[in-house]
Amino acid sequence: MFALILLLVASQAPAVPGETSLVSSCKQGMASACAALRQIEPKKAAEAERAFQVWKIAEEAREQQESRVEPEALPSAPEPPDCKGQDHHIISRPIARQLERHASLRGLYKARDSRFVTRAKDEKSHCGYQTWHREVDEEVIEWLIRFPKATRKEFEQFLRDIYSRSEMRARFPNGF
Repeated sequence: MFALILLLVASQAPAVPGETSLVSSCKQGMASACAALRQIEPKKAAEAERAFQVWKIAEEAREQQESRVEPEALPSAPEPPDCKGQDHHIISRPIARQLERHASLRGLYKARDSRFVTRAKDEKSHCGYQTWHREVDEEVIEWLIRFPKATRKEFEQFLRDIYSRSEMRARFPNGF
């Protein structure tokens, strides 16, 4: 989280003295300015476009943080009354929302995708949307933001790596 805040602050620096308005406009995401700058100074255009992309990713992450509602705080989302170890959907709704924004993975996955389900060992391991579950979702979402060009193979390997960790294997002995 700190890294995203730092990224946001660093990417919103004002124009550097001596920087042309064309560079500044491109950093603000103006496509016509970027196109014109690419004609004149391709290297500066690439740097300005990267700066805009960094800002855009940080802004999306900030908006996502602001709009996040903790399910535990909602009276309509209690723990299931007779939970004995649930099926765990690896592609949760928050992850699915981020996947729909992802440049290369959009449309490949859906929330609670039946291809990505594992069974919890017992009630303590998984019952509702517990803290560990939210932390894993956040880790996956941050990874998706950091790797906007990730392939399906890379994403699924990242998920397998998470579910291979000892604390996750203790919850889900069958892994993913």
